Amino acid sequence: MVKHFIAAGALVAIAGVGASAQTAALRNVISIQPLNVVFQVYTGEFERTFAKAATWGVGGTTTDFADDANYSSAEFKVRYYPAGVALNGFSFGGSAGFSRVSTTDFNGREESAGGPSFGVLLEYQWLMGDKKNVAVTLGAGAKVLNIDEEEFSSTSVTVRYPTGRISIGFAF
Repeated sequence: MVKHFIAAGALVAIAGVGASAQTAALRNVISIQPLNVVFQVYTGEFERTFAKAATWGVGGTTTDFADDANYSSAEFKVRYYPAGVALNGFSFGGSAGFSRVSTTDFNGREESAGGPSFGVLLEYQWLMGDKKNVAVTLGAGAKVLNIDEEEFSSTSVTVRYPTGRISIGFAF
């Protein structure tokens, strides 16, 4: 799993090199959350402008907790930037996707369930650098997984939780 995120990081770096040569308006951001790696949470996202003040995106997250429930998700996201400049400044939006939770019960048997997930997002993104192609994003939100907690004997499974985002990426 770590190899996948190293490859994703290399992809972000390559995209950044290509982005620095562009002079046209920036329409895309690809980002990762490098601080989460310390907590064994691996996250990547792609965001694209589709209107003057709105974007769509896709993202994925997976965790690798040894003694706890592990979460994996793939989501579609929509953001609105009320200042009228997509990819830069405050945004709010929502997400919808599919999430899977797996854990080990008290007898060592694996338990797993998946289902639709929905979330809300409140974020602020800065485009920095000479070419405004370095993206830094801070955000918070909440997420709910449509998975029945009763399917798990472990008490470590949570299907409603807050989310946070500290990401860095490249705009191109």
